[in-house]
Amino acid sequence: MTTSDALVLGLIQGVTEFLPVSSSAHLFLAHQLLGLQEPRLAFDLILHLGTLVAVLYFLRSEITQIVASMFRSKPSLWLPPSDWSRRDIMLIILSSLPTGVIGVMFHDMVESGITFWGVGARYLVLSVALLLTRIRFTRKDDPNRIEWWEALLIGVVQGFAVFPGLSRSGSTIIFMLIIGIAPLRAVKYSFLISIPAILGGTLMAMRHGISEIHDPTLFVTGFLVAMVSGYIALWLVEHFVSRGRFYYFAPYTVFLSALCFTMNFYF
Repeated sequence: MTTSDALVLGLIQGVTEFLPVSSSAHLFLAHQLLGLQEPRLAFDLILHLGTLVAVLYFLRSEITQIVASMFRSKPSLWLPPSDWSRRDIMLIILSSLPTGVIGVMFHDMVESGITFWGVGARYLVLSVALLLTRIRFTRKDDPNRIEWWEALLIGVVQGFAVFPGLSRSGSTIIFMLIIGIAPLRAVKYSFLISIPAILGGTLMAMRHGISEIHDPTLFVTGFLVAMVSGYIALWLVEHFVSRGRFYYFAPYTVFLSALCFTMNFYF
C-alpha cells in the first residue's frame, strides 16, 4: 500500500460513511475499478477509528448531555420527553439490538456475495428513497419524540443497510423523515446510533485477528483523512437534511446504479 492509496481509502471511508452513498459499496467499486488493494484489517480498523472520532466530536454536546443525565437523581431510563438525554440511552440500546442481530446473521452473506448487479439494484432503491424526501411528510404531534417501537424499526432499517448500496445513514434518516420525525432530530439520532454500529462492525472484523502494522505513516495518514473528511460529511448531511434537500444526492446514486449495471457486463 502506498501513501496515495492511504489517502484515497481514508477519503472514501470518511466521506461515504455518513453521506447517503454507501461506504462499503464505494470501497467495493474502488477495489474493482481503480485497482486499489483492499485495506489490511489493521488499516481498515484505523479508518473506522477515524470516522468514530469524527462523529464523537461532532456530537460532543449531545454525548455530554447524555453522560451527564446518567448522574442525575432518580436515574431511571424510562422518563417523560422532558428529559430527552437520559431517554435517548434506552432508545439507542433498542435501535442497536436489531442492528446487531441482523449484522451477525447476514455478515457472511455480505462478505462473500457482493456483485455489481446487487449493488446496482440497491443503489436504485436508495435513489428512489432519496427522491421521496422531496415529499413534505406530515409531522408527528411531537416531532422530536421517538417511541420505543420506532427505535426498534430504525434499528432494523440500519441493520439491513449492511448490504453495500444501502447507505446506513441515508436509510435511517429517510425512514425517520417518513414516519414524521423532525429533520434535525433524525440526523442527530442517526449519527448517535452509528456509534455502537461502527464499534460493533469493528469487533466483528477483529474476530479474524489484526494484521501487523509495517508503516505507521500510512496509518496516521488514513486516520487523519478519514477523521477530517468524516467530520465534513457529517456537517453536509445535517446541512442538506435540515434544509429539505437530502434528495440532492439522488442523481449521484442513480449514476452509481447505472455504473454498476454497466460494469456487470464487463467483470
